[in-house]
Amino acid sequence: MSIWFVRCVLPVWWLYDRLLPKRADHWAFFVHPLKTDQFVENSRAVFEAVKDDPALCKVLFTRGEVARLRLEGGRNVRVVELQSLQGLALLARCGVFLLTNAITFDLSWRWGTHGFAVLRPSLGRRIIVNLWHGIPLKRLFALTSPQMRQQAERIALRREERAYYQGLISSSDVDSHAMAAIFYPIDPARVWVTGLPRNDFLRMPESHLPTFLKDEVQLVRDLKKTRKLIVYAPTYRERSGDAAGCYPFSEEEIARLRELLRRHDAVLGFRMHYFRRHGQTFSLEQYADGDSIIDLGHALISEIAPILREADLLVTDYSSVYIDALYVDKPVFSFAYDLEHYQTQQNGLLYDMQLAFPGPVVGSFSALLDKLGQELMRPHLVASEHYRMARKFFFNHQDDRNASRVVGRLKNLMAEARDGE
Repeated sequence: MSIWFVRCVLPVWWLYDRLLPKRADHWAFFVHPLKTDQFVENSRAVFEAVKDDPALCKVLFTRGEVARLRLEGGRNVRVVELQSLQGLALLARCGVFLLTNAITFDLSWRWGTHGFAVLRPSLGRRIIVNLWHGIPLKRLFALTSPQMRQQAERIALRREERAYYQGLISSSDVDSHAMAAIFYPIDPARVWVTGLPRNDFLRMPESHLPTFLKDEVQLVRDLKKTRKLIVYAPTYRERSGDAAGCYPFSEEEIARLRELLRRHDAVLGFRMHYFRRHGQTFSLEQYADGDSIIDLGHALISEIAPILREADLLVTDYSSVYIDALYVDKPVFSFAYDLEHYQTQQNGLLYDMQLAFPGPVVGSFSALLDKLGQELMRPHLVASEHYRMARKFFFNHQDDRNASRVVGRLKNLMAEARDGE
């Protein structure tokens, strides 16, 4: 793509977008901004809830890769390349934007290794809702350190757009306050306590899942066989002395881990963060054998739901994936080997771990193995009062109706827009 083409076309589109009337029945969805071959998480769950509604035109904007989208059925659905003239024309028509991350991510044009340009749509003439992917445990955006905040908001639109959101989803009353602070200057009244649509995939009957998720559930079953599944899913680290920002497992530790797995007829499935720089590898990847230690990464399993549905225990560090595990009553463990460093040198945490994490928080590999062995021998964590309180802390709803609540809010906004015309 020529930079001259971009410089000529995007300013024209800026004017075209401000002149063209918007259609509130045209909903714009976007593929994942980094996993561009996948249409997943909250956006996918909302799409699944409305895909058969003939009154809505659902426009999915892609980024060159459509093989893994696995759309099934649907009425009045269009799939279009974002970085095309047709994509620009349809985008300008859409009166509803359902963001996966931010306008600066979802609506950016990219080329080459470092080239990118941010589309600047009219913010005040359409309904913009952020379907943020998770419940934050760590500090983000407005709550990060000044240095990290400056880096994250080096594009002024990143902060400006938040004031125009007409909706930002959250999972509980507590979570709504955190989201309002993180996404400042959003109007706190526009934070919706609907629950996360993607959590519907954790709770709904398997027969109701989209086919691609049913297939992934079966794939996880085939890999775990009849054994217990321990899932290890650490968070991404912004800065770390280790090449990929993860715990450096030793051969001796892996041998001890395999002995624990053998003793309890279990398997470890690891799911590392999808974001890595310049071909970095995580130390656990070198020990994957497809039997006792298996890779459940994003290239194989697109959503976390199939993994958590089949998991027996979850080990993380500071990833909010543990909150998803609470949604389906799975025991959780925090391997917090670098807690002080994470608090002071990286994003840091919104909540005290002893308050918000209802399972063991351990700082050494030996302590982790000991706690895992205790739970595998005598399960007790899910029945604890601490576990019950953590669920109440993070969830106002624990059902499979989160997407329906979001859609209801959107249709109310559509009705208000019509009444105001």
